[in-house]
Amino acid sequence: MKARLAVAAVLLAVLLGVGGFVLYQDTLVPVPLATGQGLFVPANPEFGEDSAQLEALLPASPALEAFLANQSDLTLLEKDAAEAWVGQLLTALQTSRHGRRWRMTLRSPWRLQDGSQLQASRVGEVLAREAAGVGADLRVIDSATLELRFKQRREDVPQLLARWRIPGSGPFLRRDHTLTRFEGFTAGRSGIAGLSVVSDPALLESHAWAQGLTSGRWAWAVFPGHIAPEDMAKVRLAGYDELRLKDGSVWFLSRRLRRLRPQTDDWTRTRLFGVWKGAMDLPYDPLGL
Repeated sequence: MKARLAVAAVLLAVLLGVGGFVLYQDTLVPVPLATGQGLFVPANPEFGEDSAQLEALLPASPALEAFLANQSDLTLLEKDAAEAWVGQLLTALQTSRHGRRWRMTLRSPWRLQDGSQLQASRVGEVLAREAAGVGADLRVIDSATLELRFKQRREDVPQLLARWRIPGSGPFLRRDHTLTRFEGFTAGRSGIAGLSVVSDPALLESHAWAQGLTSGRWAWAVFPGHIAPEDMAKVRLAGYDELRLKDGSVWFLSRRLRRLRPQTDDWTRTRLFGVWKGAMDLPYDPLGL
């Protein structure tokens, strides 16, 4: 009898130990996130300087598409200048110790461009395909919380969340290559009214490119690579700074354009939110703003 009780006690202890270990492994722990205060630095325009409708001359490319998407459709996570993870549309991220469960807490309130608020059910619908593509079960916990559950340990979830976009969550409304300020953006008012990107190959021809810059038409333009010396001399006297980026492209930025600082490692992550024009005559303004 005593032997049976001893065996039962051992089995119970083993079961409790296994159960405790499973519960311990499933416990959520926070993933450190930076505050995100520097993501949307407000502009500081004088009267009328936030009404600029900018034009840029950039060649069509996947990078340009990513740049425009970053202005209109935000990702859940982003990296700051120090390469630390920041909750762009999240206030918290947690993961289980076994790395198979990830919980996301949405930033609230956050207004989308259609006037609705960011809700977990809406995010779940948007991200269902992406989650299924990486073998995750996406569950809505409550109005502000979602979970991703995997069959195996995943450590690359922050990288995934930095790629997954929520349409209409950013400071600009996008239509093709045109951005228009979203006046109801939660983080505040952008410093420019909008941006139109022109990708006409004929305008990227050397003489046309130089003429556009010397006339002040473009807020910035990418160097096309074959410029006559006399044209380049005129461009460099036209109030533009030459900036070389890591991808090999060379940008000419108007000196009157305030706080447009392309991220040299990945210019597609450059933010337009805090940019404004620093003089009333910048740039050539086809709308007369």
